[in-house]
Amino acid sequence: MVKNTRSSKQELLFHYYQKLDNDETHRNPDFFYKDYQNPTYIQDNLRDKLRPYQAQSLRYLHYTQSNQDANKIYRHLLFNMATGSGKTMVMAGVILYLFKEHHYQNFIFFVHTDAIIQKTKENLLNPLSSKYLFHQPIEIEGERIVIEAVERFPSVPNKNTIYLKLSTIHKIHDELKAYKENCVTYEDLKEIPLVLLGDEAHHFNAGTKAKNKNSKEYEEITWERTIENILALRPENRLFEFTATINLDDKEIYSKYKDKIIYQYDLKQFMLDGYSKKVMLLEADQNDNDKMLDAVLLSQYRKMIATKHNITPFKPIILFKSSQITISKAKQDDFTQIIEDLTPEKIKRHLLQKKSHLPSAPSVWHKIIAHYETNDLVSIVEAIQEDFNLLNILNVNTADLLEDHPILLNTLENNDNPIRAIFAVAKLNEGWDVLNLYDIVRIKEKASSTKSGTDSEAQLIGRGARYYPFTYQNEKSYTRRFDKNTNELGILEQLHYHTINEASYIKALHSSLDQADIIAQSDGDGTVEHAKLKEGFKKSKIYKNGNLYFNEAVEIDDNTRNWESYSLESTFEVKYKTSQEYSLENLSNDNSEGETKKQTLTVDERYYYKVIQQISFYHFNNLKRYFPQLRSIKEFIRSEKYLGKLTINVEIPKNITLEKISSKEKLDLVKEIFQRIADNIRRNYKKFKGTYNFTSKPIKEIIKDYTIYIDTYNVSTSNQKIEAKSTTGQKWYVYDNAILNQLEHRLVDLLSQFMDKLKQKYSNIYIIRNDEQSSRFKLTEFDGVRGFMPDFIMIMTDLTEEIYYQVLLEPKGDDRIQDDGWKEKMLEKINDRDCIVLENKNVRLIGIKFFAYEQRQNFIDDMENKLYDGQKLEDTSLSLDLV
Repeated sequence: MVKNTRSSKQELLFHYYQKLDNDETHRNPDFFYKDYQNPTYIQDNLRDKLRPYQAQSLRYLHYTQSNQDANKIYRHLLFNMATGSGKTMVMAGVILYLFKEHHYQNFIFFVHTDAIIQKTKENLLNPLSSKYLFHQPIEIEGERIVIEAVERFPSVPNKNTIYLKLSTIHKIHDELKAYKENCVTYEDLKEIPLVLLGDEAHHFNAGTKAKNKNSKEYEEITWERTIENILALRPENRLFEFTATINLDDKEIYSKYKDKIIYQYDLKQFMLDGYSKKVMLLEADQNDNDKMLDAVLLSQYRKMIATKHNITPFKPIILFKSSQITISKAKQDDFTQIIEDLTPEKIKRHLLQKKSHLPSAPSVWHKIIAHYETNDLVSIVEAIQEDFNLLNILNVNTADLLEDHPILLNTLENNDNPIRAIFAVAKLNEGWDVLNLYDIVRIKEKASSTKSGTDSEAQLIGRGARYYPFTYQNEKSYTRRFDKNTNELGILEQLHYHTINEASYIKALHSSLDQADIIAQSDGDGTVEHAKLKEGFKKSKIYKNGNLYFNEAVEIDDNTRNWESYSLESTFEVKYKTSQEYSLENLSNDNSEGETKKQTLTVDERYYYKVIQQISFYHFNNLKRYFPQLRSIKEFIRSEKYLGKLTINVEIPKNITLEKISSKEKLDLVKEIFQRIADNIRRNYKKFKGTYNFTSKPIKEIIKDYTIYIDTYNVSTSNQKIEAKSTTGQKWYVYDNAILNQLEHRLVDLLSQFMDKLKQKYSNIYIIRNDEQSSRFKLTEFDGVRGFMPDFIMIMTDLTEEIYYQVLLEPKGDDRIQDDGWKEKMLEKINDRDCIVLENKNVRLIGIKFFAYEQRQNFIDDMENKLYDGQKLEDTSLSLDLV
């Protein structure tokens, strides 16, 4: 099913303005004229050149504030922009614009933490700071402008002065709630036009989100009310909020902000546009000490590459992230000892061990090891011990350090800042600006592998991915220059996340990264390929007016949960693994060693009881959670509602039988199946199941450009090798690039052969690659919980353009046909018009059998029968080339 975020994000104020701005036929002559440029005084008074998206966000602000009804409809706006995209620079531009064009002098910047206040003082108030965002002095039309920090606003403001109060929201709330000397009051604020600037605005919606106004939420709820009260004091007051995080899936939040989000620039686009480092994941089965040494060697290699190319100074930072403060401090002690005890021999042993576990495929470690092998390790050890001595390590897990050294963390790029390594728990995830963070090491000890834990890590990775603009060959760049991994300078544009090689954790991490729109790549010399929608398709009726149809999901009543609701089968296949000497002896004396047969395992229920005792998942209290109607373990074993209908088919060498294997081996086979069943139940314990009712979303809201990282070397079979091919000349393929594996390319080649004949019967034919990086178009198993994303969607109309067809196509490797058989059953069921419920009677949903090497002809026959009245689609003279 389509994610709500994608649909809701298309119905925002931003998209309305974007459409007006880009479509000349809808252009408002008062504001949307082609030659409009931001006033030059904005750029002239900012330290850095505005990026295109920053400049556009200020243009859109101008459109709203120039509206004659701005005091009614554009008093409260939100800039939803990615972490690292320069929200504070936009804020600086907003201040200059409102001061000059609309004569505002009084600004309150508020946020939820003191740490961000300290950072913002450096950004907006300290001309001596390297983080200061304005040119000095600020001049507009020959007049010098002063920005002055205040606690209370003057009743008679000075000319050419911008007054800025920086405060946490709870401090403002307390000031206004109880009068104190020299503090701001509602009476003061009533007298002056005021602009509120709210940073990390997602923290100020507790009242909007709250369903039960309980005492725990009360304080934050009143913060939101305080902001609303200040805004309401005068009609010309403004509230401009800034955040990278806004949960538009929450219907209350969406309702509040849909007409307030004036600009949106997500992290995925930010990374695609090259404004970030490339995020590389380094997965390793190592203890924490070895991972810490890995990070030091990688970081120092990075520094040596920079020095080699005269990029100096260059000081890459390492962050060691722990789950608990006590662990963080202990790991810092371990790290200090590692550095003190480091010798050339220890580096050699470490890298030799590393090398022995590396795959033959290229990896960043091949380059690192080769570099250390050809350089003077004595000098390298001395440099490491100097760079990572105790004085150059920062532990940010004590409150007094944060209070005493708030600037140290936000000046890490400075030449006179000596810090090379930071130990932290979770205090740096928000409000931390650092550009030269290059390595993040996840400390394994007691670390959580939950989704909430990996969400936090994804947020940290997003912050670390900020690009570090270094100077190379006398040119400073703010975007990546060395995306080709063959260039050793690419290491200076990559953030490495050193993580653990654990399947459940890696899956959760990738899910969190995907949800955060962070493009992460695995270690190796792969390539990045882009697929963009063709302009011709974007101008077509199908794109502008067409829909994609998917089935709705309904909440599952816990009391109705049964075997089928977990998408469990009654028959399981398992391979016999020879483990006894007797079995191995038999095999070695037989000529049919490689031949196998299938045999059904027959065991009495004692085996079931034994396995249930060994796997805690099957303890009755736990089973009862998943099967509320279950009355006993005996019922679970005997009833056909559960294990009573279980069949275990074993693939076994032809020369032995299951009757001859030991009881232990039989028990192991049963245990493997039970573990698989338990995993399926856990995975499929979801709240919703698929129905036969189909709804729709517009194609243009679902189908997007996408990018894929292709790991050329991490391919187990030639069929899985992914290759990008241009689709020039194939108007029916909606993307300019077909980024597909070999089986998928063969399907597209076959469809290409069918096109001339299909065009005799259909018009407006388009093939859409349903890539999970772009569309997220998903079906939900009928009466089950598993999600199904058909790889290709063919949209077409009949020649009268009255009947609309959505054809679902799924290529499938021969080894996956049986395991994914439920998907093929679903594709077949979709054709049953008596079963499928569709409001639009002119829509036809068609599912075609799998396209696979073993059943290629079945696929062709099915297409011919369902789409071409049983006539031949395939040109037999070409068919041999496609086999």
